[in-house]
Amino acid sequence: MAPVDKIPDVAFDREINDANKTGGFATYENTRSYGILEWINPAETFGDIMIDYDYVECSSACITALAAFAKSYPQHRAKEIQTSIGRGKSFLLSIQRRDGSWYGSWGVCFTYAAWFGVDGLTAAGETWRTCKAIRRCCDFLLSKQRRDGGWGESYLSCQDKVYTQLPQEETSHAVNTAWAMLALMQGGQAERDAAPLHAAARLLMRLQAEDGDWPQQSITGVFNRNCMITYANYRNIFPLWALGEYQHKVLQAPSV
Repeated sequence: MAPVDKIPDVAFDREINDANKTGGFATYENTRSYGILEWINPAETFGDIMIDYDYVECSSACITALAAFAKSYPQHRAKEIQTSIGRGKSFLLSIQRRDGSWYGSWGVCFTYAAWFGVDGLTAAGETWRTCKAIRRCCDFLLSKQRRDGGWGESYLSCQDKVYTQLPQEETSHAVNTAWAMLALMQGGQAERDAAPLHAAARLLMRLQAEDGDWPQQSITGVFNRNCMITYANYRNIFPLWALGEYQHKVLQAPSV
């Protein structure tokens, strides 16, 4: 790891100085105008493109990066970093929906955003015990768990901004299940009741093929609300990630 005096401060200007007034973070520039401009959106396919908005995903990622840096270099620009993390946390809390969910803009959709929302809050120092928002998000996810133990979310969640299940006759989605598991584990679900996590892990293991691959199921990628995209490696990256965290945080946890 590089000594702190060798790390260029320009790397932190994005996280510390480029947050919007809301405390949240957009993708490539600050929000420079108003959402009313969407009324003159000329695109037939793309939604929410006229300005750059704050996103739960970008905000959580910046909070997580700053928190990780502060842990390694607690004396470097400490006040600025903690202020930025605090404002980012307030933003995440402000955009949580009444049902405990967050709307995702880069993946399908509420299961994806839940992972980022909970991860950002825990990076900012919150836990299931201290944060009502984390508990509400866990309850939201548990309310969407399907009979087979997994989660299966339709791309329609993105365009309608309402959680939409895949048809019940379809097996739950490995990627949605992995995202939900990651959010629940980060949110401390194993300390409350690990049974939903056990059921989800069993589903992921059942879905895995003999060669180690997971099936390519329905679309899980999205941008600009209506543009769906398949990221082929998601089907292997996230189930493997979730099962690794499950092994560490659930099976090996002393309290479980």
